[in-house]
Amino acid sequence: MKQGVLTHGRVRLLLSQGHSCYRPRRTGERKRKSVRGCIVDANLSVLNLVIIKKGEKDIPGLTDTTVPRRLGPKRSSRIHKAFPSLQRTDHA
Repeated sequence: MKQGVLTHGRVRLLLSQGHSCYRPRRTGERKRKSVRGCIVDANLSVLNLVIIKKGEKDIPGLTDTTVPRRLGPKRSSRIHKAFPSLQRTDHA
């Protein structure tokens, strides 16, 4: 999907240095490539998104559940901070 191409299908564009979707091999080289427009429709099978701001409602199955951390801390100071009962006590 190329930003700025206002269609939902594929378009053949002449791309050069500085465009996304193309890296020229020689100086001044241009190439006609087929790119998809930036408008979303039902023909897309996968769409990657990033949530940038929390809204008023939760998104079911995505923001309404919390996933517990799988791994614990490695650094000893963070282990002591997470589990204060494991701190060493000197028996004199």
